[in-house]
Amino acid sequence: MIPIYEPYISKRTKDLANEAISSTWISSTGKYKDLASNKLKDILGVKNVLLTSNGTTATHLVAKALKYKNPNIKKIIAPNNVYVAAWNSFLFDKEYEIIPVDADLNTWNIDLDLLDIEIKKHNDTASVLIVPNLGNIINVPELKRKYPNIVFVEDNCEGLFGKYDSHYAGTQSIASSLSFYGNKTITCGEGGAVLTNDDEIYSHLNKIHGQGQKKGQRYVHDTLGYNYRMTNVAAAILYGQLLDLPEILERKNNLFETYRKEFNLVEGINLQKIENKTCHSNWMMGIRTKFKFQKVKKFMEDNNIEIRPMFYPMSAHDHLREISDPLNEENSKLLSEQCFMIPSFPTLRSEEIKHVISTIKKMVRSL
Repeated sequence: MIPIYEPYISKRTKDLANEAISSTWISSTGKYKDLASNKLKDILGVKNVLLTSNGTTATHLVAKALKYKNPNIKKIIAPNNVYVAAWNSFLFDKEYEIIPVDADLNTWNIDLDLLDIEIKKHNDTASVLIVPNLGNIINVPELKRKYPNIVFVEDNCEGLFGKYDSHYAGTQSIASSLSFYGNKTITCGEGGAVLTNDDEIYSHLNKIHGQGQKKGQRYVHDTLGYNYRMTNVAAAILYGQLLDLPEILERKNNLFETYRKEFNLVEGINLQKIENKTCHSNWMMGIRTKFKFQKVKKFMEDNNIEIRPMFYPMSAHDHLREISDPLNEENSKLLSEQCFMIPSFPTLRSEEIKHVISTIKKMVRSL
């Protein structure tokens, strides 16, 4: 079976992890925390990087950043077809009302025309949560120019190394989150990060992500905090991944170029339309056909290929059903029925790539 994803783990990365373990600094302090965060800052051109235990805790800290900087905002305008952690992170503290917006059938992201309606309806009383589905970047700088009074935050867990305008995705909102889960472009098993150019936000989040400890006084805590810290061992793995980044990105980019070339002109197959002045992060390749996912899943598994469905609208989740909006999920529901993700990892062999491509083409002709 060709899996949906496998991480690229080099000998150098394994050696760094072993070195971190041998140092005995295996918890939340150690040299690799600074090495990894500084490397990310240099690559992304962002002022502050806060490493966290996973992408969900990072996104929760983005919600806390919004509350800290804009306490009067109580509403979040959000896409209606994303991974559930994006919504959950803004509901943990019961601070926000989420306003779902349906998807665009071309980009599979939030429909920008519908977003315009909601922004005008709520003016500056709501923030907008940007989520680039499968890595299809939304042009945040362009949105900021169009809506100068709106505060944008990003769950950029799928968009790492994508670009909008000339900037890396996640670097031009007040704060954004990253994930280093095992199926992400770079990984440390779990792990995440918050990006921000605001020093006050960084200082606040740095404090609360480490139990809210008072500066200079160990075991004295003057703020409600969390244990959202990344371990030094995870940071060592992350640092190794960042050192290997050119190789990882080259492999991923070549894979996605091959997929797009092979699928773009095939009747019955639709790919995501890439937004203007953006570069897709090439995290996960998605395919849309007229067939329901379960039928496609059986066909692909019969040919030894693992696939995954597209994300579901809010109404599919029991705990979100009360805040879902049936009038704002028609496209989101259709995409969840017709779209699927295919193997997209950097070490896919050429014969595996050919098998995936030929199987999908055969499926479209035969089902």
